[in-house]
Amino acid sequence: MSTITQQSIFKILIVIDTVEIQKRYTNPNINYDEPIKIDESTWFAIYPKKTNHKLPDSLHSVFFQAKKNHKISISGISIDGDSSDSIMLNEIENFNTKKETSNLFTSVCTSRNIVTSYLNTDNDLAITNTNQNFIWFESTIASFGKNKFKIIFSVYNLDNNGNQQNLYGYFWFPLEINIRKKSIFN
Repeated sequence: MSTITQQSIFKILIVIDTVEIQKRYTNPNINYDEPIKIDESTWFAIYPKKTNHKLPDSLHSVFFQAKKNHKISISGISIDGDSSDSIMLNEIENFNTKKETSNLFTSVCTSRNIVTSYLNTDNDLAITNTNQNFIWFESTIASFGKNKFKIIFSVYNLDNNGNQQNLYGYFWFPLEINIRKKSIFN
């Protein structure tokens, strides 16, 4: 008889306040190799807990119980009142964590066909099919305990014409993920 094992995916959403970043960091760095560290008040992490409400909750660290080979997924979004800014998670690196015990993240990209509207030559609203890319990072849990990661991301803002987004700068912040080994009785 074979055993069926369900693999859990722990989804973490990073939320970046792009308006506040542009207010605080007026001289951004556009060099990918030298991102600027941002303050905790400009970002937070959301991890929806499903069952155990006794676990500690924090905006700047994540804690959950898991088993080896379960997956962690991290994606990002910006909050901006007029929706003219966006962010892109560029890389997730080990930060103050022993390399041999850390969980490594790799980027995943999928392209989906979407329907979008545009103004045609007669200034009428037309519809077209286009591909849109969705990017996130995944890791398979290889070890337990406290892991610190450097989340590197870029901020983009809309040009004056409203036609394209331009790079504003590269930034980073540390995220702590604490993984406790889930017992077979949970």
